[in-house]
Amino acid sequence: MSLKIDCIKSNKTLFPVSCLIMVFFLSACMRSNKPVQFYRLNAGASMLDTVKVDDFTNQALIGLGPVRIPDYLNRPQMVVAITDNQYQMSEEHRWAERLDQNISLALAKFLPSQLGSNRIVRYPWAQRQVIDYQVSIDIIEFHIDAQGQSRLIAQWLIKQKDQPDLSKRFDYQVLASTTDYDAMVAAQSACLTKLGQDISATLRQLIKVNAGIKK
Repeated sequence: MSLKIDCIKSNKTLFPVSCLIMVFFLSACMRSNKPVQFYRLNAGASMLDTVKVDDFTNQALIGLGPVRIPDYLNRPQMVVAITDNQYQMSEEHRWAERLDQNISLALAKFLPSQLGSNRIVRYPWAQRQVIDYQVSIDIIEFHIDAQGQSRLIAQWLIKQKDQPDLSKRFDYQVLASTTDYDAMVAAQSACLTKLGQDISATLRQLIKVNAGIKK
């Protein structure tokens, strides 16, 4: 009799546990069946103004890169901050390519329109190429914060032949969203566009000065 009662108690205990396990697996299957959305950044879609380029800029060969990103961004999932110290990685919203490569390619497409020159090569380039100006970029922060702002902080450097290096810090933010991923990517692209404008403006001035052209 005691054995029968124990079996009944055991079955009553196992039943809710089994139900919980079943619910867990069903919810996991439902999540895995959601289509994954892929995104790419671009620069230039939200240009703030039209730039007048000079003919002399096409005489310089510009090397773009390397572009370095922090480890917390070095992943396919898009990153959104929940708090200042907590981040959410979205499995359903991902970058279509490595983020550092996407940033480099977007800037490489944008800079020619700002410099009036197609003489731009991306890192790594052939050793035989003599680069006149190398632009390297260290991304410090580039995600959507808990207030729905897209913020890009970067330290970038221009190396010149026989000239001191020129280092600058970039800090820019654009209103985005905490739920609309299309809006997030558009805002991040706007930040990248602004970075490209700052880099190209500095390059144009350097090339002008080194060419001996007065302001």
